[in-house]
Amino acid sequence: MKPVLIFLIGSAGSGKSTIGKRLATEHQFCYLDKDVLCNTFTGKLLETQGYSPHDRDGNGYYRDVVMDLEYETLLNVANDNLQLGRSVILDAPFVGYFHKSDYIDELVHKYGWDQVIPVVLRVDVNMDVLEQRLRNRGLERDRWKLEHWDTFVQGLKANVCTWENVKLVSVDNSSENLDLEQLTSQLPLAVTSLGS
Repeated sequence: MKPVLIFLIGSAGSGKSTIGKRLATEHQFCYLDKDVLCNTFTGKLLETQGYSPHDRDGNGYYRDVVMDLEYETLLNVANDNLQLGRSVILDAPFVGYFHKSDYIDELVHKYGWDQVIPVVLRVDVNMDVLEQRLRNRGLERDRWKLEHWDTFVQGLKANVCTWENVKLVSVDNSSENLDLEQLTSQLPLAVTSLGS
């Protein structure tokens, strides 16, 4: 059976991690969170350049130098698992790549993923719920988002994933009670059969 690669996208605070971990547990996928893989290193790197370790939003150095390194690291680890036949969930915003309609095709070519089934799972959430979640979790990296809420929301609405040649599944995670079975039924059959 071909391994599945789920690109779990959505805003910070949308519930990507919660959904991703539940799906990974249910279907025995490898779960890779960009924040867990990269935040310590990225924070130290930003500090060496005179920035706060949490300064990503609106930071040109992060956007122009660091971001691509983070995503390359994430994708390299995913590739190792996919080459072993292990399905993977990538928990990362990927917003900086949404404008590249051929992004998935580029990755398939770069990594030789002809035998991989890519899927985009977009986690949507009501903006009032999102703001409350970001406030409740109280993370330093969310400070800019909350202090510039209108700009942040405009950015979310403007950043539409334009990727081609990939199945897109959307889930509204505004409620606290996500129906995992219903979500799983929307994903490709390969995903639902891995747990058996």
